[in-house]
Amino acid sequence: MTITELQLSRNGQKCVTGDVTFTANDKVAYLVVNADATFSNLTDQSDNNVLTESALGGVTLSTGMIISAKNGGLMKRVNVASGSVLAIFG
Repeated sequence: MTITELQLSRNGQKCVTGDVTFTANDKVAYLVVNADATFSNLTDQSDNNVLTESALGGVTLSTGMIISAKNGGLMKRVNVASGSVLAIFG
């Protein structure tokens, strides 16, 4: 992903405050923390655990942080335990 792609939400965004499952057609490229957040579950479309892969389990992420799956994977399940994030459609 280029810097320009990270700066633009060219295909829109959705605020997530609870548990949402996105399809591959939704093409959620990455998440931006909207309000300090923790996650109960975070997977990519291949069902890889993004929390484990990125050592984010039990960590409170600060506003403005960007979370993405490894190797350009698209996000699938986003379960926000506290706070909120913006799911950015790629």
